[in-house]
Amino acid sequence: MIEPGSSPVRDGGHRKTGISGAWSVPHIFVSRLSHGTLLHRILITLPVMGLLSEWLLPLRDAGDMGGHLMLQTLFIWALFLLLQGLFTLRGWVWLPLNAVLVVWLCARLFEYSHPLAWLTDYASDILPGDVSVFGNAWEFTALSQETRTIILLVGWAIMVSAVHMLALYRRTVWLFGGSTLVYLAVLESALEESIYRDMLRAVLYILLAQGMMLILKLKQETVEGSYSGTDIPEPVRSGRLSGLPVLRWSLVVLLASCLIAGIPRVGGVFSEPSAGVGLTVSEMAERLTGWGDRIWGNAEPSIPASQVAGYASQGKDLGGPLTLNDALYFTAQSPEPTYWRGDTYNRYDGRKWDVDPSIRKPVKLSEDLSDILPYWERPNGDRLVQTLTFEQDTPIQTVLSGGLITRVKEMHFSKERGTPRLAVDRLSETLSLQGERAVSGYTIETLYHQPEEQSLRSATDNDPEYLKQMYLQLPEQLPFRVRDLAREITLDAVNRYEMAKAIESYLEQNYTYSLQTSVPPEGRDFTDYFLFDTKEGYCVHFATTMTVLLRSEGIPARYVTGFAPGERVAGTLDRYEVAQKNAHAWVEVFFSGQGWVMFDPTPGFGFEQMSTPPLAGDSGSAGLKYWNSLWNSMIFGVVKVLFLIAAIGPVMFGGVLLLVLPILVAVMYQIPTVRESLAFMRMARTIAVSGREGLVAASVWVWDKLQRRFGELERGQTMRQYVNALSIADAEFRAELEQFAQRWERAAYHDEPWSRTEKVLFLRQCIRIVKKLA
Repeated sequence: MIEPGSSPVRDGGHRKTGISGAWSVPHIFVSRLSHGTLLHRILITLPVMGLLSEWLLPLRDAGDMGGHLMLQTLFIWALFLLLQGLFTLRGWVWLPLNAVLVVWLCARLFEYSHPLAWLTDYASDILPGDVSVFGNAWEFTALSQETRTIILLVGWAIMVSAVHMLALYRRTVWLFGGSTLVYLAVLESALEESIYRDMLRAVLYILLAQGMMLILKLKQETVEGSYSGTDIPEPVRSGRLSGLPVLRWSLVVLLASCLIAGIPRVGGVFSEPSAGVGLTVSEMAERLTGWGDRIWGNAEPSIPASQVAGYASQGKDLGGPLTLNDALYFTAQSPEPTYWRGDTYNRYDGRKWDVDPSIRKPVKLSEDLSDILPYWERPNGDRLVQTLTFEQDTPIQTVLSGGLITRVKEMHFSKERGTPRLAVDRLSETLSLQGERAVSGYTIETLYHQPEEQSLRSATDNDPEYLKQMYLQLPEQLPFRVRDLAREITLDAVNRYEMAKAIESYLEQNYTYSLQTSVPPEGRDFTDYFLFDTKEGYCVHFATTMTVLLRSEGIPARYVTGFAPGERVAGTLDRYEVAQKNAHAWVEVFFSGQGWVMFDPTPGFGFEQMSTPPLAGDSGSAGLKYWNSLWNSMIFGVVKVLFLIAAIGPVMFGGVLLLVLPILVAVMYQIPTVRESLAFMRMARTIAVSGREGLVAASVWVWDKLQRRFGELERGQTMRQYVNALSIADAEFRAELEQFAQRWERAAYHDEPWSRTEKVLFLRQCIRIVKKLA
């Protein structure tokens, strides 16, 4: 029992509160963690030794016999140092033994028959020469191999001893374990050999070490009185965890660690790992530098907005889900609202679009291109001057235009100098910028022509043979039902224009616009999968399908990507804002005498609808749109994380998590409110079945808050006296504190049972008081 005149508060400025395990008492008891018994130290040392070995084992196949001998020397030296840490002998006992071992290791390393012979030679000849040379040159490389070896052994000893002591006394290997993973990742790139197993073992050692330390920390918790003469109840003195079976729980830790570390290995058995991106250390450094430059605004973006929005399809299977980006891509000034034409594609293999290699004709800035474009015969149209200003410098290849470019008047680069190199592809009627230079904006002249419907109806079908070879291509494995559907849709059409309009209308009216799509299963044709299975998609689905259906009926058509017109800037007549979400795809159909004419089968797009199309087939409610947008953002975030894992490697990513997560948890835990909430959550799970020490532990935060608010207890003052002396105007709160003090005395001093309800009510009262005092 504690005497009535004794104080449950430590005097002076040494007040300490905390919750250790399941109980703790403010200012009365303190936890003391020793370095444990020999068994405890062995259990901690074994995984630490494993981590240290991972600094040496990956190098075993690198170098000659001399290198192998050096690795053996470092390994023997580490074992001896770890052995020292296991015994609590004075340092002066180990110092001469260390010196003898270093001499023996050096003699063995430099092939001396006797250690004294090496020591004599080193002390009489080598060391004086090193002192003289280093005094003149002050270069480490000028030292002899023997001296550099001794320095290496001393540095290795400092590292091994520091890591071992941190593990034994501070009970942590997170820093060294994370450093080991980083070291292995860098070593893998340098050696160009897989050390996946070494990383797996390192993770296993980290988990084992931390698990053993946690068990031993719980095992070795002891409680002492704050001053001599204190009579602490036996249940509190011994603690609930004093009888923890260490060996039994060590086996549990071993099994759990092996299971966690072995999951990636087991997964690899059932699923072949991807080849990865094969980044070297230098490439990783360049990529990190590029990220830093973009963060600080010093670098040009390396990914065109079209790829971010998702319309670029060359070389990639079509149909993956998209997330629209509202960020502004460029601002256009144009007398007419136009689609911004980019790339054209002519080869379709059933899953993706590609383009045949073509001969590009070099042209100069400001050169008149009227004799080059248009390549295909068409009537003269309007001459438009259009200016595009990108929101940020953007690397482009194809020059976007609202028509066929007849002249590039100006092209602006914010950082680069020199004349841009331009080239024309006459067959696709596009202009490209060579070298993918980052552009801030440009001004162009274009030929813009919208043919009349009657002219298209009267166009003949006399297509050049080379045109048919390029723009009627279809994969041999195209399902027959796709061709049958094209024939059915165009059955009543009497000319090419009516056939194109029939297919365009059929797709608009019978299929749904959606961004939540997927790539077709392996072996399935993209068009067939869209037409007969999913029946929903975005512009890529509609434009590809219309192109294929037209070609099935012998009509030359090509797949085009670019941007929709955008939205007119308020208060202007000729300025349009084009966002990344406006990236689009459509179809161009060839008409003899009229050239290539645009058709857009995607629902919601067209000159009559300048806004962004809906995200689903019907308009839906605002709430549905919000949740769709939120879901898209979540998916996009997951994709970015997967890209990050692919870029730096799964093991490296896991190593970063092992380093970052403990730091984040530690920072969050330092926030008082978070720490209190976590403590009360832990208590809530066991308070109903805990003993008196659990009830006392629940009061830690209350006494701490009270003394922070109203001052320390006076020596000789009891808890009830302290509460009664507090100056509290709120009568209800004062009554609750007095009731709390009575319950605390009952829990601390009276060995009588509490009902489950009483325990829960006491914990709730503690939480209420802490919140009021916060």
